[in-house]
Formats: sequence, structure tokens, C-alpha cells
Amino acid sequence: MARLQGASGIHVGTMGYGKMEGEKDDTIIARMITEDSVNGPYFHQEWLGMNPTTPIISGGMNALRMPGFFQNLGHSNLILTAGGGSFGHIDGAAAGATSLRQAEQCWKEGADPLEFAKDHKEFARAFESFPHDADRLYPGWREALRINSAA
Repeated sequence: MARLQGASGIHVGTMGYGKMEGEKDDTIIARMITEDSVNGPYFHQEWLGMNPTTPIISGGMNALRMPGFFQNLGHSNLILTAGGGSFGHIDGAAAGATSLRQAEQCWKEGADPLEFAKDHKEFARAFESFPHDADRLYPGWREALRINSAA
């Protein structure tokens, strides 16, 4: 309905990558509002050139979760509202925003996040900023990045 009414964006969840409910397979939600021809969960939809609606994601997203999220979705054409992912960065909001841009760059380059972090300070500091996510997503990150804290 949002796309039919001309909405510029709609929240599609985090597809299991953020703190919101959802699974990796929930990409269909984003595809239904962006693709011109798509097989939805119940029917095929032809939008006949109607303007797409931009997916909006939020809810626990930070630089460490972004490469996997983009890989799962298949693109990074979205609106990201990552207040905690920016303001929760150990070096402040500006460094947090930079770390998010670097996370997209990491994904676009197909780089290993731990290797990428070695040359991108703000992204590297996201590991220290969000240690629980770092432990879950990148076991051995402390050794790889030579971080001695057990945060």
C-alpha cells in the first residue's frame, strides 16, 4: 500500500541482522517495494514502472552487522537510521558514521572485515565499540586486530 500511495520509504526490518524480529529470508519485503517485477510471498507483482519505495532499516544496526546485511540483501540502496551504531561508537558519532560508510565500502570491495579493519581506523574501532557483536560475528577479532581488552 505504501508504494501505491507514493511513499518515498518504508521500514522493512533488519532481516535478522539487527535487534528487530526477522530472518535472512525477509529480503522479499525489500524486493516488493523496489523491484518492478517480483514474486512475493503469496503472488507475483508487476509494478509496471511505478516508482520504487526505498527500504528503511534500523534497530541495532552498526558497522559490524552491515557487511553481512548488504551481502544478504544484495545491495546497499537504502536508508539506514543507525543512531546507536553512530552515537555508540567509542570515538563519537562522527567516527560512528564514518565506520558505517566504511562497512559499506568493505562489502562493496568484497573484503574480509578483519583485514579491512586493519587499514580503516573507524571501522576497526567499531569492534571495540560493539564487542558483543564482534565476538559473535568475528571470533578471534581481538587477536587479529591486536586488541588486548576483554571488553
